[in-house]
Amino acid sequence: MITKNIDISIPILWGNEHFIKNEWGFINYLVGANGTGKSLLAEQIKNQFNSDGFRSRYLNAERLIGLEKQHEGRFGGASLRQGFDISLFADYKSRAENHGLSSSGIIILKERLDIRIKIEALLSDIFGKTIRLVEEGGFLKPKMQNINAGEEYNLSESECHGLKELITLLTFLYDPTKNCIIFDEPELHLHPQFQSFFLQEIRKVAGNPLVDPTKKVFFIITHSPYFIDLKSIDDLKNILVCHLNKVPTYVTELDTHDELTLKKFLPRFNTHHKQFFFSPNPVFVEGYTDQQIISTIFEKIGINIGASGSCIIDVGGKDELAVFYKLCKSLKINCRIIADLDAVFRGRLRRVVSDDERSQNYVQHQGIGANLSIEIGDLEKHLSGIATRILSQTTTIPQLIELKGKLSSLTPEEEHSKRVSTLLAILKYDSEIRTLLDTPNIANLNLIIGRISQLHNAFKSCNTFIFPKGEIEHYYTQSAVDYLNISNKDTWFHTERDYILQANEADINRSYADLITILKEAVPVIDIEIKKHIKFEVFEWIHRVQTAIAKGEVNNNDDLIRNAKINYTLYNQILDLQNITINDDRTFECRITIKETLIEVPLEINFNQTTNAHDFSI
Repeated sequence: MITKNIDISIPILWGNEHFIKNEWGFINYLVGANGTGKSLLAEQIKNQFNSDGFRSRYLNAERLIGLEKQHEGRFGGASLRQGFDISLFADYKSRAENHGLSSSGIIILKERLDIRIKIEALLSDIFGKTIRLVEEGGFLKPKMQNINAGEEYNLSESECHGLKELITLLTFLYDPTKNCIIFDEPELHLHPQFQSFFLQEIRKVAGNPLVDPTKKVFFIITHSPYFIDLKSIDDLKNILVCHLNKVPTYVTELDTHDELTLKKFLPRFNTHHKQFFFSPNPVFVEGYTDQQIISTIFEKIGINIGASGSCIIDVGGKDELAVFYKLCKSLKINCRIIADLDAVFRGRLRRVVSDDERSQNYVQHQGIGANLSIEIGDLEKHLSGIATRILSQTTTIPQLIELKGKLSSLTPEEEHSKRVSTLLAILKYDSEIRTLLDTPNIANLNLIIGRISQLHNAFKSCNTFIFPKGEIEHYYTQSAVDYLNISNKDTWFHTERDYILQANEADINRSYADLITILKEAVPVIDIEIKKHIKFEVFEWIHRVQTAIAKGEVNNNDDLIRNAKINYTLYNQILDLQNITINDDRTFECRITIKETLIEVPLEINFNQTTNAHDFSI
């Protein structure tokens, strides 16, 4: 770790708050949604790291200015198309550094033979190309050539963006004159494999330059999961998460159990899991079947959860759900959890939700009790009592015979499973179970039914949503799922997924009504209300029509279409005039249709001289 006290204030983003951090990794990441101030933060970090032995360089996301392919005249670009004026090298380098540009990397290649050899080796061995820095007429021109064929060509005009990025990024990576480098979106134009390649090159050089002058400290602003390479807990602690109108956050401390769980999880921490660093509203589920079913249902019913910054991430188990819950809380990421019913009765998720001040406030304000964990424990006792009573009774009811068989097969160590099975049976066969119970146990049964709903709401207060029916398989419609024995998950999943993929929206809404209700509550959804915006535009046009008719400027269809103020040519892109009838007293009736290209199904609208904004609707 590197010790350097940083205190940053950006009033336009955070008001009076300050971002303060004193310990830094050799590779640090700045992540967050668009518009959260990552680049502004990076500029401040550059300024504050440019002291005490650190020499910083910031390469912004628009760093290729001057190396563009074409010259666009007064619209800017390609200012270095003819090459670099050799007499102005110092000025080029100074301006590029001040503005975060990478064009001066070409000059560094000319001046540094050691760096040029590394770049030439990369180009030759990986891409089969050569680079030559040619001096012509007082200008330095970088030229490229394929080794096996083809003529030389100018790098700025004919080379792809990806290679321009790699050549210049690696030049600054290898340049010994700077020991603190800030890369803003280094993934731009790079194939995922070359993103990984560049990150590995960074890792080779990363270290404390105050201890070893050959090392550098890095800050990477990225939207790419390929650049988030987490090999250790320290790597995790070096991620800064930027937020809208809030100071960035980072992980400070983890308890021993969380660290152990994360250490086991990190080797399988793939690009899918890393989405939560970039999402303001990630949704975590236990397994890939949950992730696939939920994502596919949303897609089929026409809801784009990405519009709200959400994504569905499977983590592999209840303990992992708890760890991501705590990570997100520490980073102030507004995560959601969707979990099976047994998460209420076992595992760390139950404990972290019970310890959350939001659940504590809920149970206290609702008058349920003083502590969620205590209330769950009380519910468990009642469920165990009901299970014991059921096992002691004789019955001829098939559903209860099946339940007794399940309960009797469970060992004392599986008491939590006994409780979950009993609860599922109560929710499914309430009236049948009551036939086996005496008065005290019926009272306990009523308490259980009332209390479980309250506990679900307590979990919801912490953005944790429990499947009331047990597991997602209990909401399947294409297989005969045994509610007491979920044993054929893989086959059931593929059958269900195949059905969802081929079913239409109406069938899915009908088949999965209960599940969709839960999902819409659990996953942030933004409805893009195009009809609302169409309404405003159409009413403005209607007002123009009303005015033109009242003034006598329009007397028939042709007049309306030709009238410049009405501008039917423009509005015909969203609506079609069907008919208009104008009376001598300037009253009228007009019929139009909104085009199906905007709202999928054509919509007919009738209006007249009295139509106004308050009662007009689409």
